[in-house]
Amino acid sequence: MVKVDLIQEIRPRLDPQFNPYQFQARTPAIAEAYTWGREIHAGQKRLSGEPYFEVHCGWVADFLDRLVQNEAWTIAALLHDSTEDRGVTLDEIRARFPGELGERVAFIVDGVTKLSTPHNGRSRELETLRKIAMFRDPGVFLVKLADKSHNIMTLEHMQSLKAARKAEEAIRAYGKLAGILNCYRWRRWLEDMAFPHADPQTFAFVRERIDGDPRMKPEFINTTLQQLGQLMDREGIPGRVEIIVNGYWQAWQKLRRMARLRRASLNSFTMVNDLVSFRMVVENDSEADCYRLLAVVNRYLGAYLDQNRFDDYIASPQNGYRALQVTAWFPDYGAVEVAIATADMEGENQWGIVHALQQGRDISRYHPVVFLTPTGGVRFVPEGSTVLDAIAAIQHEFLLDKISAVKINDTLARLSEKIQPGDVVEVITGSQRIRPSEDWLHFCNPSTARTLRAVLATEALKAAADQGRQKIKTVLSGRGILALEDVAGLRSDKIDNLLERLGASGLEDLYAAAGGGAIRMEDLSRALDELGITKQALQWTTIDLAGTVQANRPGVLAMLASLVSSEGGNILRSINNTTADGSFTLRLVVSGLTPETEPCLRQAFLESNVELNFFELV
Repeated sequence: MVKVDLIQEIRPRLDPQFNPYQFQARTPAIAEAYTWGREIHAGQKRLSGEPYFEVHCGWVADFLDRLVQNEAWTIAALLHDSTEDRGVTLDEIRARFPGELGERVAFIVDGVTKLSTPHNGRSRELETLRKIAMFRDPGVFLVKLADKSHNIMTLEHMQSLKAARKAEEAIRAYGKLAGILNCYRWRRWLEDMAFPHADPQTFAFVRERIDGDPRMKPEFINTTLQQLGQLMDREGIPGRVEIIVNGYWQAWQKLRRMARLRRASLNSFTMVNDLVSFRMVVENDSEADCYRLLAVVNRYLGAYLDQNRFDDYIASPQNGYRALQVTAWFPDYGAVEVAIATADMEGENQWGIVHALQQGRDISRYHPVVFLTPTGGVRFVPEGSTVLDAIAAIQHEFLLDKISAVKINDTLARLSEKIQPGDVVEVITGSQRIRPSEDWLHFCNPSTARTLRAVLATEALKAAADQGRQKIKTVLSGRGILALEDVAGLRSDKIDNLLERLGASGLEDLYAAAGGGAIRMEDLSRALDELGITKQALQWTTIDLAGTVQANRPGVLAMLASLVSSEGGNILRSINNTTADGSFTLRLVVSGLTPETEPCLRQAFLESNVELNFFELV
């Protein structure tokens, strides 16, 4: 029997499932904690004006209790702010709940509470986070994660700049924590609550593009669900077929990685295959049935199957994720992922540590390492992670290619060193950066490796583009042209034709292809001549020069322009730039000059009172 979960709404929310005003205590101890918590927080209000304990502490405890039903954790969730906000001592908690239960509750509350005074000269928040880092207890992590989740739900009551900071921290730190704990449904929900506050403009753009995507239409989704369900049914494999809709934040991050690899445009999510992921879940937990179903799905997709996008995460799990994944390309829709997993695999794929706890399994591998930034920001990485992994966790790929040095607890460190709980990681950026290397892949975790490959691809494209510019410059100079950017600015039609003929998407792509050897210089030369991208055909002259610091003074550009005008030239395009040391560069594209006036203009420039480091006229 195959169950097909047809959809009514694309993005059902988690929070309506957890109504704090209907908190039900499962045990007498939890009921006692709830009554005591109300007394402790009596009269305390949230920014919304609602009662603090019932709305916040009650929600956190209700959420956690429904997930894992751990008595000590639920009580700790009810009392997690009692020490910080109301001065309740850990001894009072132990006395209220004698024995092992009280010790466990006090331990978790101690782990998540803020300290009343700083230690070692550090800020209050930084010392708190260092303390939490040293605990490394799953109860501490889950209570803190639930606490942050509810706070993000109520950011609208906070001043916008503060809300933005809180939202960004939630994404960078606690979204990452949920991911390390393999609670991906929780992660998507948390990040998508924070995204509108962290970056409202980008969120609006992303939501508009994704919500308007044809793959998000219920008609398409339900039809595909039914067809996949029929495949399972015909094979006699019991299970269910459902979907996972990727979060706005996660989809945006994936699109950015793909764009850096030149595999997608930032203006379209068409290539993002898991915008909607169709999940075929095998109930009997048979891996053999998963592989049997894979063959059936591949035959069904036929010509639409993307042969380059297949992942066997059953044979090679990724961060605990296990499934078989294929991608199809549907005309008028885009890339669509179909994943096959057993029910047990899918439980851990979506809820990680929570699923393991529900099944009574060992959770020792769910021990993230917590480290800090100098400003008190908290970040999480898997156990065994290195300094490089920590850098990636701080700012994803946008910091990996800007490293000059790294300090751990104020001491210079190597990228390959292991991160320890409570370490303070400071990334130093500057002009003398460490170039990313493939050797880094040998000492980073899989998540960092995925990000690093995108950075390495970008670095390789930049290097190839630099080489390509030099190769193309030689070809251009023989035709009296110094820069294709000038042709693009003045005769875009010619550049469009050149790119189309050579199979390049843009000038940067052309340079990279030339540098990598994908475009031969003889083919470029032929195309330039046939399209009329030469000095003779365009009838212009290009002047390129570099002036000294002393020459960079008010009026110098106007004076140089007057020299061009005095020889009958008309400036079509001017590109100038002041360098870091105060000197300047200038490139002029000029029409109206003749073979007779060009030498005169060259002489006029060289004899002017403008001190030049370099001059070229072609």
